[in-house]
Amino acid sequence: MKALQIVGKDQYSIIETAIPDVKDFEILVELQIVSTCPRWDINMLGGFNMFDYSISPEYPLQYGFPGHEMAGVVKAIGSGIRKFKVGDRVAALEHIGDAPGAYAQYVCFREEDLLKLPESISYKQAVSFELLKCVMIGMLQLGDLKGKSILISGLGPAGILAVQMAKLWGASRVVGIDLNQERVQFINDLGLAEAKLVSDLTDEKFDLGYDCVGAAPSVQNLFNFVEEHVVIFGVLRGELKYADHLWFKGFKLESYKYRGLVQRDHDLLIDLVANKGLNMECIQTHHGSFTKYHEAVQLLKEQKAIKVYFYPQEDFEKASVAGESL
Repeated sequence: MKALQIVGKDQYSIIETAIPDVKDFEILVELQIVSTCPRWDINMLGGFNMFDYSISPEYPLQYGFPGHEMAGVVKAIGSGIRKFKVGDRVAALEHIGDAPGAYAQYVCFREEDLLKLPESISYKQAVSFELLKCVMIGMLQLGDLKGKSILISGLGPAGILAVQMAKLWGASRVVGIDLNQERVQFINDLGLAEAKLVSDLTDEKFDLGYDCVGAAPSVQNLFNFVEEHVVIFGVLRGELKYADHLWFKGFKLESYKYRGLVQRDHDLLIDLVANKGLNMECIQTHHGSFTKYHEAVQLLKEQKAIKVYFYPQEDFEKASVAGESL
């Protein structure tokens, strides 16, 4: 099979490697679609560690990495697998340790790391379920959203899913904010939620806040408009000042708390997309070729693409970013 391997800063190659052997309690998936995760792709190709910019990644990266958002079909199963069979359509919910990544044609997963897809959910809708899962875990930290107003900072892929999730879960008002006018217009044009430039917020107040940026100024800005509870989903950069007036009113600030999934989480994810109509496909804005991976990453850096998606069974062979195409 073919796979992408990042071998150094701004360097990558397409390699030939063996299709993974399926071990006990593993599932071999033939990948039909994979998608970028902008922060991961930009940093890993650009020479920065995702969580500590002062150090570089250890090159070469494991092949297929940092790809971790994917959907595909089960091709083989190891002994001990109970919930899946060959031919099942699946999406990834997790990528463990230093295992090969999803910028490849085949990948092995543990049973608990896959979500079985109903026929009503297309591969393009399903490819970023791993991101939706992460956004959902953070959103659940805010408690019951019914009747609550919420301000969501950052309209990248996570923020675009978050504004929809909050609306579908009964928030009384959902507003997304960003510094990028095109992202604000994108949200408003699709009718996903109310979106504004950060500078257009005035004296409005919201019950809840959800930060999808991670930069300290973004979180600090939420403190000016949120009354009760803020969750930081983005990987935090910089320091925050927790002002006295926040303490007096019992304001709650939380970082994202990652946890394992239970069956209820699987059910909520499927319900959001299959039944409630959460639009996952809209964040897949550009179709790329692995042979021009650097161009895909540049589109992410310039915020011209929200996400770039690839078809692994085809896009190692041809240089195409269409949807809009590379």
